[in-house]
Amino acid sequence: MRLTVPEPKINLYNDGFADHDQLDRKATGDKLSDLVERIDDPMVIALDGAWGSGKSFFLKCWVGEHLKRKENTTQTVYFDAFEHDFLDDPLIALTGAIAERFERDKKLPSAERESRVQKLKKFGWVLGKSSAKIGVSVAGHYAKKLVGEECLEEFGKDLEEASQKGVATAEDEVKTLIDSGIGNEASEVFWREQRAKIVAMSAFREVLTELTEPATKEQAEDDPELQEGTPTRKLVVVIDELDRCRPDYALSLLEIIKHFFNVPGVHFVLGVNLKELQNSVRARYGSGIDAAMYLQKFISIVQRFPLRSWENSAAQKSFYLKTQLDLLELSQAFFSKDVIAYIERIEDHYEISLRGLNKLCTLVATTPDWTVENSIDGKIDRSLVSGLLVLNALRPKVFNTIKDETEDPQEIFSALCLETGAEAFTSNEPHSIAWLLCFFQKDHHRHLQQYYSKDFNMIASSYHRATPRSLINAYVEAFDISET
Repeated sequence: MRLTVPEPKINLYNDGFADHDQLDRKATGDKLSDLVERIDDPMVIALDGAWGSGKSFFLKCWVGEHLKRKENTTQTVYFDAFEHDFLDDPLIALTGAIAERFERDKKLPSAERESRVQKLKKFGWVLGKSSAKIGVSVAGHYAKKLVGEECLEEFGKDLEEASQKGVATAEDEVKTLIDSGIGNEASEVFWREQRAKIVAMSAFREVLTELTEPATKEQAEDDPELQEGTPTRKLVVVIDELDRCRPDYALSLLEIIKHFFNVPGVHFVLGVNLKELQNSVRARYGSGIDAAMYLQKFISIVQRFPLRSWENSAAQKSFYLKTQLDLLELSQAFFSKDVIAYIERIEDHYEISLRGLNKLCTLVATTPDWTVENSIDGKIDRSLVSGLLVLNALRPKVFNTIKDETEDPQEIFSALCLETGAEAFTSNEPHSIAWLLCFFQKDHHRHLQQYYSKDFNMIASSYHRATPRSLINAYVEAFDISET
């Protein structure tokens, strides 16, 4: 038996949606493909969705699916930002990922491919070295040379010597500084570096432009719909997990995309939770900044996630849960049947994330089955524990009120979409009846006795011993499941 749902085995750049699309997301992938193919101006598209909504899975499938399109000339690159945020310089990592993709591009002649990759790596390295210097200077090391503090110290010594020789007026002090040769060599080095940086950035953009294969004059003359310089091959870079990165790394990556990659035919697709990315902005620049407005400087278009097919097709949620339980060899586990029944009740009523369902599977795997299955008390406990597992995975705020013993029974019934009155007994719905018994009311005696029949009065009068809080202690929190 496994503990967590295994990651789908996707052969990056080769697999598409055909073998992996349980949630019917290919239609949205097609819309994204049409957009990046149709627009020539550089774009940054934010695929915005909550954590656990399946963005990474979608994007890994999409980079392969897009390459399968008829007459496709686009090159796609998948870059996991979170995997690289231990590095100081995002530019080096991103350039390396792009270069690696073109190294394997069999559509280009070998010599041409090697030439482009070599130039991309060279200028990426040059710019990376300079950006690393800037990063170090911000930290304080190297700052003296960069801002000229060492020169100021030397100027101060000259002024002190001049004052001993009788220089007293401000005009004389200014002349002393102007005539001093201190800093001449260092300033020349500094300005040469700045000039080289500007030229290197221009060269880097030229190399990127070369990768998009702009239309030549001859091609434009042959095709009236094609203008000279228009990119004939797009480069689409997918950047995933940006919102999980260190704030400084995530925002530096956005700055690099804006300033270094602003080239026609080069598009970026960001897999991101915009609310969390806004928190990164506030962490770096303070709580007073308008984080949403700040991000508009970098993002051209926002595409919302989760996708419509998952939102509207409720049955897919319970189907997904059953599939994952099977993968974990949990389909016959003690609480599986009841957990699935709860999901089938609630899936029409509110959004359920894939990550929430995966956590629910892990809870089913780790929750002990100490309950006596065939006893009446056991059936009640089983219903309650299964409901608590669902709340823990999908409605943690409600679950925490039960832990703190501040719960509102009506809030629990609403979160689990349970019936609260006579209709629960009319429909003979076991989960609703179990929770009604948990929050026992005298006017339900007759209906409850009809459902549980044997020895009902004894059970009803004694059942307060098994409170939701005690069940959490005994079952749901027998082990602490970490968030991933």
